[in-house]
Amino acid sequence: MTSADGREGLGPEPAAEHAEYEFDDAAYLLGALDDGQQAAFEKHLGRCPVCQERVARFGDLPAVLARADVSAWVPEPPPDTLLPRLLREAAASRRRRAWRLGVLATAAACLVALLATFGVLGWQHAHQPRTLAMQPVGTDTEGVHATIQLLGSGSGTRVKLACGYHSEDTNYRPGWKPSYQMVIFNRRGDSVNLGSWTPQPDEDVQITRASPWPRQNISKIEVADGQGKVVLQLRL
Repeated sequence: MTSADGREGLGPEPAAEHAEYEFDDAAYLLGALDDGQQAAFEKHLGRCPVCQERVARFGDLPAVLARADVSAWVPEPPPDTLLPRLLREAAASRRRRAWRLGVLATAAACLVALLATFGVLGWQHAHQPRTLAMQPVGTDTEGVHATIQLLGSGSGTRVKLACGYHSEDTNYRPGWKPSYQMVIFNRRGDSVNLGSWTPQPDEDVQITRASPWPRQNISKIEVADGQGKVVLQLRL
């Protein structure tokens, strides 16, 4: 009878006994069993054909191992210079890593400072009021020029005007004092006079007035002469 694990000629009871000793054959051949274990295995060996076949097959193994050159299996000790060299390489590696980290940290700090500087400059540029030139209306503008800046935001928008005229570009005559007024319009067409002034020739007058409407509701700003004739205009 052949069992599933290759055992031959073993009934149920011998098979159970063999299961108890089936891994002792190699230790028996190598002399690794103590006296009690060796006596028990030899008793089992006398009636177990499976263990007898294994012991017979590998019976020469101890002699082969005894003739083997064990010294070939033992690695040579490392040279005395190995440890100092490894320590030097490890120290050099740590220095290189520290240098790289220092360079990266410096570069990161410079980048952050650069971004912060450009961010501040960008914010200042974005929030700096633009100077807008008013456009002449018609051909007879009497050489008047003006610029507008809208300051603040929301309902706190203020209008800063710089206005003047050049005497050589106008029909200027001694004693003549032209007057001008600034009128602001919202998107519904309502208008408010923000005041008048009388400039001197070749001298810009700067005035700042509060707008009655927020920036997004202002449609245009006009400068008119003393008779109400529009000479400059800025559409928004």
